Amino acid sequence: MGEMLLREVMLYQELVGAVGERWVSREEAERTSYAKDYSWLGRTWVRKGWKVPLPDYVVWPGSTEEVARVLRIANRYKVPVVPYCGGAGVQGGTLPIYGGIILDVKRMDRVLEIDEANGTVTAQAGIIGQNLEWALNQRGLTLAHIPQSAYCSGLGGFLATRSAGVLSTRYGKITDMVLGMEVVLPQGEVVRFRPVPESAAGPDLKRLFLGSEGTLGVITEATLAVHPLPECRRFRGVAFPDTATGLEAARQIMRRGLRPAAMRLSDELESLFLYKRAGALMVWCFDGFAAQVEAEEGEALRLALALGGEDLGPEPGEDWWEHRYTSAYPTAENLLLKSEEGWTIGTVIDTAGTFDYLRAVHGKMSQALSRYEGLLFAAHFSHWYPTGGMMYPYVLCMGAPDDERAADLYFRIQRDALRVILDLGGTINHHHGVGLTLGEFMAEEFGAAFATLQAIKRLLDPHNIMNPGKLGFEGREA
Repeated sequence: MGEMLLREVMLYQELVGAVGERWVSREEAERTSYAKDYSWLGRTWVRKGWKVPLPDYVVWPGSTEEVARVLRIANRYKVPVVPYCGGAGVQGGTLPIYGGIILDVKRMDRVLEIDEANGTVTAQAGIIGQNLEWALNQRGLTLAHIPQSAYCSGLGGFLATRSAGVLSTRYGKITDMVLGMEVVLPQGEVVRFRPVPESAAGPDLKRLFLGSEGTLGVITEATLAVHPLPECRRFRGVAFPDTATGLEAARQIMRRGLRPAAMRLSDELESLFLYKRAGALMVWCFDGFAAQVEAEEGEALRLALALGGEDLGPEPGEDWWEHRYTSAYPTAENLLLKSEEGWTIGTVIDTAGTFDYLRAVHGKMSQALSRYEGLLFAAHFSHWYPTGGMMYPYVLCMGAPDDERAADLYFRIQRDALRVILDLGGTINHHHGVGLTLGEFMAEEFGAAFATLQAIKRLLDPHNIMNPGKLGFEGREA
């Protein structure tokens, strides 16, 4: 790194003292590898060779106490700290835009306790989601939190971004599963929230850190509710004449009190490209004991057929489940996202709202983006609730713009889409977080309450070291 100032020498030595020399790196290759994520920006700078900020250090703590030591050091030196787990985020939440320390918690990857009698698991935040699920499966249990990134995302990242897995309609988001947590605050204090089913002992402060994306502290451990592996899991596909009819079917299924583990509705364009079918295709999965699955699937099918749906049997649902980790990424089979067919602008702006909102936002967002020449708009709906659900749009521009126009085009399309969401009263994101790319919309999302959130940030993190510039919070001076 060439000549270093005395301050940098001392900072490095203190970090080595906190976690050991093996677990601190200032090598350019490692620093570069941590300067990206799976956001459009994080992927594009690598492909286009853009110059981006690198962290000054990568640190791998091995315990909660080591995390606390690193934060105390960072506070003394007023150095930014970006908590990091799997690096699969899609909103730029871990991009080290002010340099500083990347704090990668993946060494903290142990399952601490599986309590079969009470249905809980306690694990460190660095454990990769699929490894946690496999450990539970060996005991006949499941967390049932299965996001598309399960093989490369960790528990800490799930909690920090309020993640949802594909089975969330039955089992809930990760925030519904958390009973207790351990968090290291920005100045190094360790706080623990008791793992109880519920409490009325004042505000639920642990929820302050869920979705905080490393801006208020570092989640190091969590206790979560788990479930027995389902006795029966059954899939089905139903074709509807159009998206509006499919949305009405989803509304009736949820209002009937049915609880599919997963229910995914593709609009006309996604159905055409993904399933090679006209109309709108819905796939669902029902979990539970056999009689329960039989009853719930039968009632859902009755409602769907009454609306003119066509029963396609189990094959479409089984095929979706088999390919669920790849169906939203560029492949030879998925022509909608096939890279040589166009240039994906990137639309990780999943939104949620009522059933009325979903109908409105699909049409109005498509209309708002139609002004862009050569743009394709498609969407699917999933993650349902008795009052509504989530829409995940794709935006594809045919033909790559030149480097100078790429970022401008990306943000113009995103702003137009977010303007529709906010005007209709939906939320700007359902389960991918805010990070860097959606930060400018947080003040409007929260309204007057955003000032309260900013005040909490200043109180907990007076030196603004924790992931500055994310979640719409203030950045740092250059």
